[in-house]
Amino acid sequence: MEFVITCMPGLAPLLQRELTGLGLRATEQGGAAVRLEGGVHAAMRVCLWSRVAERVLLPVARHDGAPEQAADGLAQAFDWATHAREVRRLHVRVDHERGVRGDSRVTRSRFLRQAPDGVTPSDHAAGALCLRMSVGETCSELFVDFSGESLQRRGYRLDGGLAPLRETLAAAMLIAAGWPDDTPPVLLDPFCGSGTLLVEAAGMLLQHAPGLLRDEYGLLHWPGTDLSLWRQLREDAAAARRAPPPGLSLKGFDADASVLHQARANAERAGVGALLHLERRELGALRARDFAGDTGLVVTNPPWGERLEEQQRAGWLYYALGQVLGRLAPHWHALVVASQVEALDRSGMQMLESWRVRNGPMQVYLRRMTPQRKVPPPPLQVMGEAAFDVPEPAQALVNRLRKNSRQLRRWLDQSGVQAYRLYDRDLPEFNFSIDIYGDKALVQEYAPPKTVDEQAAAQRRTLAVSAVRAALGVHREQVFLRTRSQQKGKGQYQKLDQGSDYHVVMEGEARLLINLRDYLDSGLFLDHRPMRLRLGEEARGKRFLNLFGYTGAASVHAALGGAARTVTVDASRRYLDWAGCNLAANGFGMRQHELVRADVRQWVEETPQQFDLIFCDPPTFSNNKIRDDFVVQRDHGDLIRALMKRLEPGGTLYFSCNFRRFELEENIRRWYVVEDITRWSIPPDFSRNERIHHCYRITHGHED
Repeated sequence: MEFVITCMPGLAPLLQRELTGLGLRATEQGGAAVRLEGGVHAAMRVCLWSRVAERVLLPVARHDGAPEQAADGLAQAFDWATHAREVRRLHVRVDHERGVRGDSRVTRSRFLRQAPDGVTPSDHAAGALCLRMSVGETCSELFVDFSGESLQRRGYRLDGGLAPLRETLAAAMLIAAGWPDDTPPVLLDPFCGSGTLLVEAAGMLLQHAPGLLRDEYGLLHWPGTDLSLWRQLREDAAAARRAPPPGLSLKGFDADASVLHQARANAERAGVGALLHLERRELGALRARDFAGDTGLVVTNPPWGERLEEQQRAGWLYYALGQVLGRLAPHWHALVVASQVEALDRSGMQMLESWRVRNGPMQVYLRRMTPQRKVPPPPLQVMGEAAFDVPEPAQALVNRLRKNSRQLRRWLDQSGVQAYRLYDRDLPEFNFSIDIYGDKALVQEYAPPKTVDEQAAAQRRTLAVSAVRAALGVHREQVFLRTRSQQKGKGQYQKLDQGSDYHVVMEGEARLLINLRDYLDSGLFLDHRPMRLRLGEEARGKRFLNLFGYTGAASVHAALGGAARTVTVDASRRYLDWAGCNLAANGFGMRQHELVRADVRQWVEETPQQFDLIFCDPPTFSNNKIRDDFVVQRDHGDLIRALMKRLEPGGTLYFSCNFRRFELEENIRRWYVVEDITRWSIPPDFSRNERIHHCYRITHGHED
C-alpha cells in the first residue's frame, strides 16, 4: 500500500527526515506531502509518532475529468463495499486545489447521494469514517483519512494564547534545529507563550508518542483496521518512554503571566509539567545564569506584529534577540521563525539553514543561526594629525575640535560613552554644534540672522563639514548636516523628509536608536545622559512614569534597570512609535511598558495610577489644540503639584527643563523637599554650557 502524508507547505523535507528516523520509507512529494510505502502498520505508526504530519491519507479512488464531474466520478470509482462496509456515519471533506472553482457543499452533497442506504452524513470527524476529496482542474482524488482530526491537534493544548504556534510547526522547528539528537538537552524559549515549543521539545526528548494524547482517529472507523494491532502499537509506544537525561534544562520566559498559566496547564496535560521551568520575564531582563551551560539551543517564535508600527517593533525585537544571544550565549545555536525575512536579517546572526513555510494564508520563514558576539566600536575622536589639509578659514575649527577632544579623551576612554557633544558654538564664526554618534557625526548649524549673506553662510557650512572630516578622518557619508532655527511648539520635532534611517548607539547597557537623516533632532538629548543612567539605577521594582517622553530613552534605562512597569506619555504618535522601537531593540514589549499618546497635563489630572519614580522633561513651550498652550516658566508649578499627587510616599520626581532663564516656583520649595541637582546632571561634554538645562529632585515632605 502507498499512503500520502501531508504537512504544512514547505515542511516536506523535515517530515521526510522525521519519518526516515522512525524507520519508515518516505519519499518527498512536493513541499506539502510525502509518499509512504508500507502497510496499514506503517500508517498507524505515523499517526502515533509523527509530530510534523498533518494527515495520513490512503488513496482509494481517482477520476480524470473536469471538476464539476469529480463528485459523480469519484463516487462511482470508490469501492463502497471494501472501504465503507458496515459504516454508519460518514464525514466527507472537499478541498479544491488552488485556482479551481467550485462549491464544496454542492460537491459533497452530490457525492453523498451515492452512499449506500443506512450511511448518515456527519459534520464532525469524530465517530465517523473520514473521506477527503481533492478536486483538481483535470484530475480528482479520494482518500480515506486515517487521522480524522488533524494530527496537529494533540489534545494537550486547550488554550493557545493570542498567537498560538501550530504544534506541527513547532515540532518541525525543533527537528530543523537538530533537537534532540544533535544538541545537549538544554533548550530555552524567550517568547514561550502557551509553551508549545517546550512541550513538543520535552515530548521528543522523552520519546513520548504524541498520538497517545488522544483517543479518536479516523482509522478506528475504517473496516480494514486491525484494532488489536492498533492497541498493541499504543502499548508499545507507552512502554518506549524514556527517563529525563542528566543535565536536562527546558526554560521558557514570557512577559504575559496569563499565557504562562496556559503553558503550565498545557504542559501538565501533556505529562511534562514537572520538566519545564516557566518564568515571567522579558527578553531584555535575561541574564547569563538563564543560559545553563556553555552550549544549548534557543528555539522561539517572537511576536510578529500585524500593524505596520508593530512590524517595525518586531524587527527591532529580533535585533534584540541577536544582541542578547551574542552577549550571553555566543556558543549556542538558534532556530527562529518570522513572518518577514528582513526581521531575521536584523537579528545579525549567521545563517546556517533556512526554510520557507506556508502557515495558512501566511508565509513564514525558519532560519537556523549562530549568534555573533559584537563589541561596539569606540566612538569617533579627533586624530592627532588632520586627515587632509583644509582651507585656512577652517583651520581654527580643526584646532578647537582637537582641543575639545583632548579635554574629553580620558572621560571617553573611562566611561564607554558612544554618543557625545564635541563642539558647541565655541567660535563665533562657526555657529554650530557637533555631536558624535558612534562612527557618525552630526553637524547642526544654528540658523544665521537674515542679515547674513546666504552664499557666505553656505560657504561656512562647507568649511565646517571639511573641518569635521579632516579632524575625525571620516568619509563625507559619515557626516550629517542640519540647520536649526528657534522652534516653537511642534516645530521643534519637525520631520525633514520621508526616509527612515536608524542607527544604534550604546548608552550604558541601553541600545538607543538615533536618526541623523530624517528629523531635526537625533532622538537622543545627550545632555540628559547622567539623568537617564541614574533612573536606570533607581528603577528596580518600581513603577516608572516618563512624561513628555520623546523617544523613550529614559523608559529604556528604567526597563533595563528592572522597573516593574513603565508608562511613557507624549502627544506625538511618531515619537511614541520610535519609543516602541527603542524598547523593542532592548528586548522589551508593550505589555509591561505602556506607550500613551495624550496631552500630558490632561493625562496626569485624569489617570488614577500611582508611581514610585517619575521623570518629567517638558518643552519650553508647546502648542495645544485642546487647552491653553504650555509655557514651562508659567505652568510648571501646577504641573509639579499634579505630579506629586501621582507620586507614592517615598517616591521621587525628577523635573528638568532646558529654558535657560528658568526659576523654580518658590511654593514648590516650601511644600516639597527640593534638591537642585543641575550641576551634577550636566555631563563633561556639556561643561562649557552649564545652562543647557535645569534639573531638580523633588520628594514629599517638608524641610526642617
